[in-house]
Amino acid sequence: MNAWRLIVALWGLLLPLMSWAQPVPTSGWQPDEALRKLMLRTLAPTPDGLLWVGTDDGVYRYDGSRLVSINALRRGGPALPAVACNNVLPLPNGQLWFGTEAGLYRFGPAGALQALPLPVPGSSSSHIASLTLTPDGQHVLVVQNHVALQLYNLAGQRVGPLFRNEKIAEASAAPDGSLWLTGDGSTQHLSAAGQVLGEWTTGPGNSLRPVFDPRGRPWLLSSAAAFRPGPGGQLTEQFRWAAAEREGKVEVLRGAGGLTVLLPQQLQQLEWTAGPDPRLRPQFELPLPPWPTAVWRGQLRADAVGQWWLFDSGTRGCWRRAAAPAFIHALPGPGGSPYSVRASVRLPDGRLLVSTYEAGILTQAADSPLAPLRRWRSAALPAGNAPVLMGLVPTSLGPDGSWLAAGAYPLLRFNPRTGAFGRLPIEGLAQGEPGVRALTRDVAPGGRVWAGTQQGLFYYDAATQTYRPYLVPGQPATDRPPLAGRVIEDVCPDGQGRLWLATPEGVERLTLATGRREVYGPGAPAPRQVAVDGARCLYLAPDGRLWVGTRDHGLAVIDGAGRARTALSLGQGLPNASVATITPSAGGYLWLGTYQGLVRYLPAREQLAVFTTAQGLASDECNARAAYADPRDGSLLVGGVAGLHRVYPDQVPGPSSLLPRLLLTGFTALGATAEASRTHHLLSSDGPPALHLAPNTPLVDLHLALTNSPDPGRARYAYRVRGWLADRWLGLGTTPQLRLQGLPPGRYTVEIRAESSQGVPAANTLRLPLTVTAEWWNRPLTWVLAALATSAAVYGWQRGRLRQLRRENELRARLAADLHDEVGSLLTRVTMQAELLHALEQGPPARLATLVEDSRAAASTVRDIIWSVDAGVDTLAALVDRMRDHLDATARATGRELLLEEDLPAIEEQPLPPTVRQHTYLIFKEAVNNALKYSAPGTPIRVGLGYTPLLELSIRSTGGETGAVGRAGQGLRNMRHRATLLRAELSVGPVPGGWLVRLRQLP
Repeated sequence: MNAWRLIVALWGLLLPLMSWAQPVPTSGWQPDEALRKLMLRTLAPTPDGLLWVGTDDGVYRYDGSRLVSINALRRGGPALPAVACNNVLPLPNGQLWFGTEAGLYRFGPAGALQALPLPVPGSSSSHIASLTLTPDGQHVLVVQNHVALQLYNLAGQRVGPLFRNEKIAEASAAPDGSLWLTGDGSTQHLSAAGQVLGEWTTGPGNSLRPVFDPRGRPWLLSSAAAFRPGPGGQLTEQFRWAAAEREGKVEVLRGAGGLTVLLPQQLQQLEWTAGPDPRLRPQFELPLPPWPTAVWRGQLRADAVGQWWLFDSGTRGCWRRAAAPAFIHALPGPGGSPYSVRASVRLPDGRLLVSTYEAGILTQAADSPLAPLRRWRSAALPAGNAPVLMGLVPTSLGPDGSWLAAGAYPLLRFNPRTGAFGRLPIEGLAQGEPGVRALTRDVAPGGRVWAGTQQGLFYYDAATQTYRPYLVPGQPATDRPPLAGRVIEDVCPDGQGRLWLATPEGVERLTLATGRREVYGPGAPAPRQVAVDGARCLYLAPDGRLWVGTRDHGLAVIDGAGRARTALSLGQGLPNASVATITPSAGGYLWLGTYQGLVRYLPAREQLAVFTTAQGLASDECNARAAYADPRDGSLLVGGVAGLHRVYPDQVPGPSSLLPRLLLTGFTALGATAEASRTHHLLSSDGPPALHLAPNTPLVDLHLALTNSPDPGRARYAYRVRGWLADRWLGLGTTPQLRLQGLPPGRYTVEIRAESSQGVPAANTLRLPLTVTAEWWNRPLTWVLAALATSAAVYGWQRGRLRQLRRENELRARLAADLHDEVGSLLTRVTMQAELLHALEQGPPARLATLVEDSRAAASTVRDIIWSVDAGVDTLAALVDRMRDHLDATARATGRELLLEEDLPAIEEQPLPPTVRQHTYLIFKEAVNNALKYSAPGTPIRVGLGYTPLLELSIRSTGGETGAVGRAGQGLRNMRHRATLLRAELSVGPVPGGWLVRLRQLP
């Protein structure tokens, strides 16, 4: 509880500071971020929906997010001087005329800028004060300030007479072709030939502007009244909206249905009455946003989609709003300070009760729905409670006819007449512990009041005036309640003995009589699986559908059959994924309060419109469960962090008949270096550009704009690339820029679509051709050629290797044959002769014995050499056969038992490289020889051979002396050397009962 009080206290301190740093817009006027640094002189829309802005330092094109100087768009002619531009006039043929303080200029549709001659070229002043298109659309009235008036044709040529007048500052043409000239303190009426038909004077600093009623009759307007002009300078007052002392210069915006008069503190909208004698009458008025300067030089312009643009020519910045009466009204708080709202309800005496975080309990008179709120000083929450009501039940259910109410911690009774609060006990919990989230009365007759808390679900027992935890009927009171400890964000009874519960885990439907719960959430089985974790508010519609507002997943719906789905998400137009309130209104609409605006959603058509500070909200952030439908007039009361708003759903203006238009205003080709990067600005006359991604241009940024849109900053964009990612549409959100990069080489079509913040789709879809090329080494043809070249190289290398191997095998076979036929035969004859001599004892016996032994050894060595070079025995089977032959011969010669233990694959014709076969065999012979020498006589020698497919050889003897091998160091060194050549591991050492030599080939 202490933490809660600290948070509330800090919020009360910070909120006024935040409001002081960022003033709240007045009556829907929204500052334009892109124009806030410019000092505007004029503003004009063009048929493509773009705005052209005249400023103190030149002319800019504005697409709703980007400003581009006229000189950056210019493709020919002189540059426009950096001087003030007071007039921008779009012509029907696509031309733009600029009246600057350095002269008159014309900008053609193709981008050529041309300086036009002045009405009086030799004058000391080049200031063009006024540009007006005549009613026939064929001529332009050009006023050279305090010098003269001249008529120009659309080709930029002067025609007709020159009207000199030192007082003239503005000229306009009447429907009958006559001219009206306005200057400081005087207004003149001239015929088309220049004859003075009338003149009316006022005091200095004042002016009268001519306007024309639906019948074409002239009226003169000041800043406070409307007059009918008469002969001899007479003025007949017809309608007054301000006191005479407020007379001054007037800014009048002429519209099809009426007039808009701009005053220093407010905007007055007038309309013409019907009938043969039209007259002016007030339609509505709007206060203006605060200005930092005392001198007022306000200007008002309108665009094609019904928006007003307001600026002061002596102050930087610009404000805009819908050109319509407000349907969202922010209710001022005590002292004009902002306040954060949690709950509101209509009292029995008609007053409105509003509970706030920092301002306490506020009220509003019953007969003043738009009046400021004031404190109800006798209404104070009990000590120890957070200073805000979380909910009220506007029915006499408590003791003495009191209402039931809930603070953040205790459950309360509330006297709606006196404002007195009292605590109510909670069974099983200490006072102040539950953390109330919602308070709701069941719609069934005699229904209970249910409280959703941070500690579970409770109901009000009127008999004992106590809140009790929900227990399943028949459950012992000593048992733990089924929802104990659960956070219940909202409770929605269905009138049929069931409750819908919003929890952080999802939504549950509780059957009160049985305690059965059906769970809806991301982990539930189909069809109850839906992203409603973080559910925070519920609304049960008359058709049986339950609408669920979530903290992170937007809006979901559960139909009467129990099927759940996501209804509205960020990708479908929600400005924020957190839905804090759901309030119905007539026509089947749902009003959703989010953290970034108020959303009107029509489920039947899946249409939505987003309303923000641009439409009158004091802040875009709405508070959770802080919306209430006023039963008195059907308006909605929506609470936010900056105050309470009264919303009139039936006064929402309809969408403009002019559909939004999607434009590509430019693109930036981003090269590898800054010099290679370039932005191409496009004009309305340009066709769709052919885009190209190449090695020197890896990125292209497309600059988009949705024109004819009331809130271009909240327009939503999406794109797809035909031929890539299965032609899937990808959302850009509200970012008016698309970056193209990383696409595989090929030809594509980029398609872009958009819709306004009101959900109105653009009338067109952009389609742009895109070609993607890669580096020469990254092209498919290069890959094919490289693959062919690599294959050819590998094939050639393999063929050469096979030829070399064939030659080597032929050489080895020939060498083996020659050794066998020549040297082998010779040694065989020598051995036979030695044996014969030994048998005949024709020489010394000792020498003959040695000769026989040496000749046999030489023959055996030659056989080994022949075997080692013979290409026909490079197999595992040949190695095994050779090892068996050697072991058999050695066993016969020594009388010892030599055993070969095999662990070989079934197919022994496994090829072996000649080096592996040779070195393995020689290591085997050396190890067997050593085993015979240094093992105990008569002991067996075991030889093991395995193949997995690496060779593993082991020779084990028993009964030897552990130090015996040390005396034969040369043999051990030879074995280690051969093992190294084989990339094999050789281990030699004692084992229990003998000696072991193991050779294991490494991978």
